[in-house]
Amino acid sequence: MTRLEKLAALAKEKGCDGLLITEEENLCYATGFVGLEGMVLITADGKGFCHTDSRYIEAVENAVSPLGYQVSQPEQGYPACAAALCKKEGLQKLLFEDRAMRVSDFRRYESTLPCQLEPARDGFSLLREVKEEEEIQHITAAQRIAEQALQETLPLIKPGVSERELVAELEYRMSRLGSTGVSFSTILISGPKTSMPHGVPSEKKLETGDFITIDFGAMVAGYHSDMTRTFALGYVTDEMKKIYNIVLRAQLAGIEALSVGATGIEVDAAARDIIKAEGYGDYFGHGLGHSVGLNIHEEPRASWSYPRAFQSGNVITMEPGIYLPGRFGVRIEDMIYLDGEKKQNLTAFPKDLCIL
Repeated sequence: MTRLEKLAALAKEKGCDGLLITEEENLCYATGFVGLEGMVLITADGKGFCHTDSRYIEAVENAVSPLGYQVSQPEQGYPACAAALCKKEGLQKLLFEDRAMRVSDFRRYESTLPCQLEPARDGFSLLREVKEEEEIQHITAAQRIAEQALQETLPLIKPGVSERELVAELEYRMSRLGSTGVSFSTILISGPKTSMPHGVPSEKKLETGDFITIDFGAMVAGYHSDMTRTFALGYVTDEMKKIYNIVLRAQLAGIEALSVGATGIEVDAAARDIIKAEGYGDYFGHGLGHSVGLNIHEEPRASWSYPRAFQSGNVITMEPGIYLPGRFGVRIEDMIYLDGEKKQNLTAFPKDLCIL
């Protein structure tokens, strides 16, 4: 099925005769056009209407008309345009993105449309959980860019260089290699700051004996990559080496447990139990992983609170960590793709302890 057909089927499944899309990532999912601002309306019988303004109209027409969308530039606001379409197509119930649409926008559409708005709830996220081959290609391409950029940045990691300098170098290299943006604010922290899972890079200069945690990603065609590696600078203590190896063992156990039919709770426990058994359970406070796609954090998740089972087409990060406050932390993260009974690690960068 095409994306247009999938979205039309979603409207029909929810008992509606149309579907309204205004959120940027869902617009990208529907049309394949990155950064589209506007509105898409899809009828349950498979008609697609895409409306945008003069900034995008030519590019959007070239990109989405071949997919079956009728493209136009509305003379009035988007709610009025949607209302005219609903009248023309005889739409009585319209799905909308209740988990993404702003309250002010909802009120504008609700007061203008001649039909009933029905919440899609998790309809969009469930659809986007199962990645198509093209989506996997985009995520993998973004990951290869990130890996190459990191490989090029490693020789620059030396005592006296600041965290922010290295962030700038890493992000420049991703851009030069073809990334259209960063997946999220790059985390590159060192020394005692590595005990903070989402620490913020600063002018702190690297020192011999530091652990350095780098959590980052590139973007291709709107799709994100996500990886974390922890390096040592100069040397490691026996304790640092021990913690690193515990985290690596936990990650490998999580990857082994991840499969179609396994629940998020079960996969999380496979990794978490190893960390607990070593006496560090109190120092691993976040979930084991999440899906990645047009958003950096998507459903499903590997977490102690996530009971749903994984299915073929899911991409899940595996990122256990141990964080000793004020001292140091370790996190290792890969992206795993479930393809039926097969399992593919989309992350090719080495993860044995590396001393720079």
